[in-house]
Amino acid sequence: MDQMKEAYEKLGLPETATSEEVDNRYTLLMRQARSEQRRNPDKTNEVEERFADVTKAYNYILEEEKRKSLEEISRKKYGKFKGMAGAAEKTEHFFRYYRYHVLGVLALIGIIIYIGISIFNHRAEQERLAKLPPIDLSIMFLGSYITPDGGQDFTQIENAILAQFPEWKRVKVDVTYVPALDSGSPNDAALLQKAMLVLATERSDLYIMDQTAFNWVGNQGIVRNLEPELTGELKSLVTPDMVRQTEITEDKSEQIYAVNISNTPLAEELPIAKTDMIAGVRGDSEKEANALAFIKQYLESSKKKE
Repeated sequence: MDQMKEAYEKLGLPETATSEEVDNRYTLLMRQARSEQRRNPDKTNEVEERFADVTKAYNYILEEEKRKSLEEISRKKYGKFKGMAGAAEKTEHFFRYYRYHVLGVLALIGIIIYIGISIFNHRAEQERLAKLPPIDLSIMFLGSYITPDGGQDFTQIENAILAQFPEWKRVKVDVTYVPALDSGSPNDAALLQKAMLVLATERSDLYIMDQTAFNWVGNQGIVRNLEPELTGELKSLVTPDMVRQTEITEDKSEQIYAVNISNTPLAEELPIAKTDMIAGVRGDSEKEANALAFIKQYLESSKKKE
C-alpha cells in the first residue's frame, strides 16, 4: 500500500484532507488516547504503542506536505532556468549555507594578496634604496613649515640643498608639523603627540625649527650644546640676536643650543614656506660634521652678501 495513503488511513482520514483537518484529527486522537489511559490504567502501554503509530503517521504526512511545499516553491523560483534549474538551485543553496565560509576564504585570499604585494613593494623599495648613494645629511624641519604644493614630497627641498652643497650626493628631508603649544585644541594635542612619536623614531642629523618648536624641544636634550662652535670658530658669523639659549644642565645656566639662520641668503633659496629657521644638531649624530658644515655655510652666505 502507498505509504501516504496508509498514513491517512491510520488517522482515519482521506488523502484529500486539508492540513487543518489533519491537525484537528491528530488532536482528537491524542485526547481519546489520554482518556482511554485514564479509564484503563492497565492498558497504558497498549494505548501508547497504538498512539505511537498514529504520531508516526501524522509526522510523515507533515514531512511530505512540507517537502511538496518546498518543491512547489523551488519550481516557481527556478522554473525560469528550465534545464539549468537544478544547477541554479544547488548553487543558491551552496551560497546560502556556506556564504560565510566563502566570504572568509575570499577575505583570506585578499589578505594573502595584500601581504604578497606589500612584500614585493618593500623588497623593490629596499632594492631602490640600496642603489642610492649613502645619505650625507638628514634634516628634519620641525614646526609650521609647508611645501610649495602642501604635500609630502620633499624632493624639491632636497634638490635645492644639494645645489648648495655640490660635494654631497644625497640629502634626506622630513617635515613634521608642530602646532601652537597652548591652543587647547584636541586636534593640536593629537598633532603634538604625533610629533613626539616622530622625534622618538626618526633620528635626523640636523633639526631646523621655528620658535614654537624650539621652545618645545630645546630643553629636552634633542639638540646638543653649540656653545663651543658659536663662541669659537663661528663667533664672527653670528650676532647675539641669532643665538638661541636654553637650560638643560643641572646648574640651570643658559647655554647656546641653536642658531637662527632664517635671514641668510641660502635659507631664502629653499622652496618651503617658513617663519623661523633655527638650526640645531643632534648630539649623537654620525653626520655631525656635515650638520655643522651646513650651519657654517648658511651663516657665511650672509657675510658674503654683505
